[in-house]
Amino acid sequence: MKRIIYILIFGFILTSCDDFLTEEPVHKQTLENAVVDYDGAQNIINGMYASLTLGSSTSGSDFFGGSLACALSSQAGVSRAGGTTFYSMSYNSTTSGIATYWQQWYACVNAANAAIISISTLADNKFPDTKEKSRMIAEARCFRAWVNAHLLWCFGHFQTDDEYGILYREELSDMINVHRDRLSVKDSYQKIFDDLDAAIKDLGNYTTSKRLSRQLAQALKVKLLLNRGWEGDYANALSLLNETISTLPADFKMDPDMKNMYNEAWDSKEVLWARYLEDGSGRAYSEFAYTQTIIQTGDLLVVGQEPSSLKSFYPEFNSWLETDPRYNVTMGWARRLNATGQQYFCPTKVARGGRADMNDKFTTYYFRYPELLLMQAELRARTGATIAEALAPINTLRNNRTNPILPQIPEPATRDELMDIIFKEYCLELFVENGSEWFASLRFEKDGNPWFKTLKPDVSEVSTNKYCWPIPAVETNVNNQIKPNPGFDN
Repeated sequence: MKRIIYILIFGFILTSCDDFLTEEPVHKQTLENAVVDYDGAQNIINGMYASLTLGSSTSGSDFFGGSLACALSSQAGVSRAGGTTFYSMSYNSTTSGIATYWQQWYACVNAANAAIISISTLADNKFPDTKEKSRMIAEARCFRAWVNAHLLWCFGHFQTDDEYGILYREELSDMINVHRDRLSVKDSYQKIFDDLDAAIKDLGNYTTSKRLSRQLAQALKVKLLLNRGWEGDYANALSLLNETISTLPADFKMDPDMKNMYNEAWDSKEVLWARYLEDGSGRAYSEFAYTQTIIQTGDLLVVGQEPSSLKSFYPEFNSWLETDPRYNVTMGWARRLNATGQQYFCPTKVARGGRADMNDKFTTYYFRYPELLLMQAELRARTGATIAEALAPINTLRNNRTNPILPQIPEPATRDELMDIIFKEYCLELFVENGSEWFASLRFEKDGNPWFKTLKPDVSEVSTNKYCWPIPAVETNVNNQIKPNPGFDN
């Protein structure tokens, strides 16, 4: 039987400006009566953020958390966590995990659309001033752009100018508009850029990682251009990135102590945006992949013996990690939630202590300061800078750390060596955080092939069609107009 699911807009009663991301809705409202004043506008924005984390009342949701970060890391050939689907890249339209991403991400789009529509139609005199109204609309448009960017990256041909773009929605989902085809890739980018340009114009500067900011909108646009890589994209991305770095607010800066940054999680001033889980009682469940899956693939504790080869990672990346100074900061022992309380050696930068403390600050790091410098190094290298100029941001990143102390990288002899250095730095700095290692493994090459084919030797032949996921059956069974992604078995 075909089913159409109505997505209701949540109205929230809040006790503070932050207590919103993991609270269940106190009541559900229709859009017509949900937003009648400024308080209602604030509530629907908070409900939009809450759509990132809401799942079942007992376990929360991981679809924009560790689950995604682990899946993309596994595709890159870095982490083995994320399940056999992403480990082997042999998925189809009925894979349940892919269906969950699709449905939950479009629920996020729906929440953003609800905020945009309701705030736009609310009279100007209901706001402190018209600038605040524009800022709130820009916040919702930035959120929609962020979700649509992931829909394009994971379900579309984001590098190719063809017809396999996103299923774009700017109204609330209902029975009437369920049948719709996808935009082209070019038109998909234009819709996302339109939202980001509005956010760059009207959003305020960074103050906290719990909220979107102008700098996040700028960084996201840079990443979109970098991942796309069409003519002129690298130069435009570098120009925007240089402007962003030159105007960063003082509050947003690298923490010299990497361990402290991870301990502070969303409160760290190095983190531009993170998944904020206010209610501690469900944090470990809401980051299931970090607190269970990634630990389960680690090395089991043997008393008095250090792990010799990490099961959490593919061999090539494991060899990089074990000789990197960040190893002792990012790796450690964590406990699964089971009767014996077994300890596993795994990436404690995200798994933390495991499920031993449900109130710990489990989070997904959507963007941290070092990624600005990594992108700057790569974009310089791709736009004709000298080897020394391209390497400089990497060494700036390393200079800004005192725990651990990261030695300067000497200037390599060739550009191929330079590109290998930049790629490895992406992997070592950001592994299992936000999926950046996967997209880097497509942009950077080793021996004429994308890097993931070297990192992941058990997947020797993967067509470019398989760089994305199939449109899931939960959509194609209902929407008879949407084009499926080519190259997948149903």
